[in-house]
Amino acid sequence: MKKKIYLPHCLYLFRWNFIFLFCIFLITNNLHAQLDTIPSKIDPIQASVDSIFFASDSIISIKDTLIFESDSLSTDTLQSSVSKKRMSPNALTSSVKYTCQDSIIINLPGKKVLLFEEAKAYYEDIELFSDFMEFGFVSSELFASGVADSCGHIQGSPIFKQGSTAFFSQDIRYNFKTQKAKVTKIITGEGEGYIHGYYVKHVDDKISYIKGGQYTTCNLEHPHFQIRFTKAKLIQNEKIITGPAYISFGNIPTPIAIPFGYFPIQKDRAWGIVMPTYGESSLRGFYFENFGYYFGFNDNFDLLLAADITTRGSWAAKAKANYVFRYKCNGIIEVSFAQNFIGERQTPGRYHTNDFRFAWNHSQDPKAHPTTRFNAHVNIISKTFNKYNPATTSDYLSNEFTSSLNFSTNANSILFFDAAIYYTQNTNTGAISISLPDINLSVVQFYPFRKKLKVGKLKWYDNISLKWSSQMSNRISTVDSLFLLPKTWEEIQSSIKHTIPLTVPIKLGKALNWNTNATFTETWLMQRNQQTFSTTMSEDSVLSGHVNNIFQRGFYPLHDLSLSTSLTTKLYITYSFKKGALNAIRHVLSPDLGFTYRPKLNGKTYGRYFNTLTGQEVEYAYYSGVGNSRTQAVARFTLNNNIEIKVKSNKDTIIGTRKISLFDNLSISCGYDFAADSMRWQPLTISGRTSLFSFLDITFGLSFDPYIISSEGRRVNKTELSVNKRPMRFSGSNLNIGVNWRINQDFFKGKRKSEKQSEQEPLETIFPENSMGIPNSRPDFRNPWNVTINYTFAYITSDNYAYYMLLSNKNYNSNIVQTINIRADLNITRKWKIGVTTGYDIQQKDFSYTEINIYRDLHCWEMQFGWVPFGGRKGWHFQINVKASVLRDLKFQMKQDFRDNYY
Repeated sequence: MKKKIYLPHCLYLFRWNFIFLFCIFLITNNLHAQLDTIPSKIDPIQASVDSIFFASDSIISIKDTLIFESDSLSTDTLQSSVSKKRMSPNALTSSVKYTCQDSIIINLPGKKVLLFEEAKAYYEDIELFSDFMEFGFVSSELFASGVADSCGHIQGSPIFKQGSTAFFSQDIRYNFKTQKAKVTKIITGEGEGYIHGYYVKHVDDKISYIKGGQYTTCNLEHPHFQIRFTKAKLIQNEKIITGPAYISFGNIPTPIAIPFGYFPIQKDRAWGIVMPTYGESSLRGFYFENFGYYFGFNDNFDLLLAADITTRGSWAAKAKANYVFRYKCNGIIEVSFAQNFIGERQTPGRYHTNDFRFAWNHSQDPKAHPTTRFNAHVNIISKTFNKYNPATTSDYLSNEFTSSLNFSTNANSILFFDAAIYYTQNTNTGAISISLPDINLSVVQFYPFRKKLKVGKLKWYDNISLKWSSQMSNRISTVDSLFLLPKTWEEIQSSIKHTIPLTVPIKLGKALNWNTNATFTETWLMQRNQQTFSTTMSEDSVLSGHVNNIFQRGFYPLHDLSLSTSLTTKLYITYSFKKGALNAIRHVLSPDLGFTYRPKLNGKTYGRYFNTLTGQEVEYAYYSGVGNSRTQAVARFTLNNNIEIKVKSNKDTIIGTRKISLFDNLSISCGYDFAADSMRWQPLTISGRTSLFSFLDITFGLSFDPYIISSEGRRVNKTELSVNKRPMRFSGSNLNIGVNWRINQDFFKGKRKSEKQSEQEPLETIFPENSMGIPNSRPDFRNPWNVTINYTFAYITSDNYAYYMLLSNKNYNSNIVQTINIRADLNITRKWKIGVTTGYDIQQKDFSYTEINIYRDLHCWEMQFGWVPFGGRKGWHFQINVKASVLRDLKFQMKQDFRDNYY
């Protein structure tokens, strides 16, 4: 069979073929009655009394194509015929076309029409193909089949199509009066599966009975596997019910049998049982994971309830709901609770954990409301949930989880209101931070001196703008063990901050910009921190001291005024070269001269306590990060540089050159504080950023201090120029190199990946079928190999004050961070793929999470093997399963549970 046809849903549509063939009979009778009107060019030998035969060389037939249409006869003849005869209500109103490669025989005494060799019939969206068709007018039956060639092979078996519906069979016999049909050796497609039936009896347009057949998800004529049955009932677009059935592979039967089979083929949502994943673990015993029930309520809402049960006492309950409302919102809600028992019963080392997880993702459609928005991303998880419960690899490797609820609205785009709740937790340290809530109220930026109907060029005062905003925050920072204690909520940090910024932009000439800003800020604090020092004597007579923090409620207003002004411009310098590969160098300089003044408007913002152990008085701040403790008057000069080169390029056939950025930004900055009582010069800083080869990012920074460090290890008000005869001292640096390099065969061919050919993302699953988190997605075989390299290098140096105190021989403290992560996959053959994920900390000399995956495409089956050789996720998993989701439970798996490593 050269052509495979699937998905035959509508056998009841056969009757249209029979109806239009009945019309053929009417047309041919009309032709017989009107033979006198047709030019007499037909050989009288070929026109016998018993039948009319149109040969391939006749004037009416056309070699290779013979077409009769309902409107192909003479218009006058048809009109006169129609006027004399009353039309049947079942008469066709659309044009009917049919062709054949060889010939058409109309047997008038036998009341039959026969079509030979590649017969094709078309009516509206219906298509029927067969090498032989026979229609009987008396019996009202259609018979279509293939024709045996000289070697006895059947060619041109019937093929029926209507839209996306099609089927293939050996022969078809249909009675259009009773609307029943018998089909021999049919291949039908239902959902993701295919039915091979030897005899099929079509009762009506929905129900069919099958005798001697098989069900499979393999799309081959001779499938790799099948579920064989003796009889079955097919209900279109609903289900298939079979009698006793057994599984066979390549027509080889197996002892795996079932008393009956039920295969849902509904296109709409259906309710049903979710089969579990089962296995054995030395830590948990025998277990069933993710056994549950799915509720497909409607197209807007569904629900999945699942549970884990083990023979050693551990259990878990899970729920997941999806909701979608078109043009309004969509989201997912997940709730999980698990109790894990670790260790043997009645042993001292046995303990248990109570774990939970709540996740909610809600997205509002932009079309839902023109001004109001609400979005939610909630992910609250217990400390050991991802350790003892199946989770994806990304969740297992994460220890920072954030949640947020955001609501925003505005009134005529003038007054804006935003409210947000933030929750951050660290599962390693147990630290929790909550903002409950953060409220922001602001007005749109307005221009007080600009007229509404301003005509002509704007004056400098027309660009003066003013704005106002207020932020209210309530924050808690604690650990998970103290989160629910009343004292934690009593010490919530509350504040209200009002800000009024005034901006005056002035353009001097064509190239100089003068910007002035005045910002007044008032902060209302509802608490402040006081500190005292106390000492205690231990049992071994050791005196120790500690600082006591006293939380004091009250109303503490703080004021801040910031006045700043700056002059900026841009200078363009270009160096051109006539010879060589280098065409030009383009240098853009952006000098910035600014001055900032911040007077001290608050009273006493700091306190002191006496350290009895050191004999020194220690100063501390009442308010952390708020207020200005002293007056500042800082003048700062910054020079930003951007350097690009233009080189010759053979790839660019239009311009012949390409640009390369040497420095995206190279900044040099220094400042002087006129209001400081000492050490008024600020350190000179040099920082830069560049990107090379589209995958290499480099950032660096250098710091130079104009003041010396004394023998006590402190910066003092003596310059390096006066003491050491040098303008400045190198005080620190930082260098960061990041490589994100993805290479494959297209990389060397110079091809760029289009947006449509974006990287295939793994399919997310709420309840992974294996505890190793292997993604339930099939690999991409389009590229024979892919390698992604992520390399991070950081080098930080700073002054070593112990060196100046003669306590160390190192001038600078240094720290190096160097890691590399690799993700690679390789097509060993067209069906085999191997993938590796690993990483290495060069400084710590230790591997990070490492996983090896092997995948084999078995056409309608697939095999995957995953191995984590070391670490907390150590284990392996092997699975072979059917690809189609309708038979997702037809699988075999073995694994070593990663949780066995914890005991």
